Amino acid sequence: MELLVLSDLDTVFYTKTGFLALLLYDSLLQIEHEYRFIWKSRWTLIKCLYLWTRYIAIFNGIMSLVNSTACNKVTTFITISGGFTISVTEMILMVRTYTLYERSKKLLLFFFVVWFGAGGFAFWDSTQWAKGGSFLSSESDGNSCWFTQDNRNSFGLICYLTLLIGESVIVLLTLGLVLRKFFRNLSGLFKSLYCDGIWYFIAILPWTIATVVILLTVRPGLNNIPDTPLLAMHAILACRLVLHARQIAAEEDWRESRINKIFGGQYMISDIVVDIRSDNQV
Repeated sequence: MELLVLSDLDTVFYTKTGFLALLLYDSLLQIEHEYRFIWKSRWTLIKCLYLWTRYIAIFNGIMSLVNSTACNKVTTFITISGGFTISVTEMILMVRTYTLYERSKKLLLFFFVVWFGAGGFAFWDSTQWAKGGSFLSSESDGNSCWFTQDNRNSFGLICYLTLLIGESVIVLLTLGLVLRKFFRNLSGLFKSLYCDGIWYFIAILPWTIATVVILLTVRPGLNNIPDTPLLAMHAILACRLVLHARQIAAEEDWRESRINKIFGGQYMISDIVVDIRSDNQV
């Protein structure tokens, strides 16, 4: 039994290490764009959401590898903070969709209820899970925590199914606009806003489904193996959504400024469509 536990601990540890490395690698790849389009811009809601997603995800990944004598406290903390960070990526998607729907107050109210309702329920469920859990850490390597009870499965299923439903609702709202407006003469920025959200869902869906399958099928020692992978993929894709939209907006502004110099125009695309330094830019 001890050998099986150690094997599970090693599997979880190396999986988390691999996805933390992937998260760090993507951060390094995007560091130039991040400096241009995030750090040099003024503080807005989207900037705050981006920075939280990028750096709390990295911090969470590092913490999941820390050897601690308070194994249960560390595991509880990174589980809750990781879940909240994923919910922040959902807020980024909601802001994008809210922008596409021209700041619909009804949609804003709907998103407000969904985000706080689902998030509040998931937080309450996670605290109940933490109270009833039992943890062991390996004395030989101390690489990670082993959760010894099965009630994590019910907690994880509730959270990840809620996540799946929320993402599905957002992508269906975006898809509805795509079907109505995609073939119109839209700017590259709006085409990016429409299409990137769809591709985000297609890319993240297999990870969410795989997480649910893992929780239903694996041994208790392996049921926290998808935590870091799912968080890392949400962080990578959500941050790329923000950077890509800002990059396209900047390119269109540059082209518009060249035209304005020739024809004496006064307004750039970002003044008409979206200000990449405003809360509406996603």
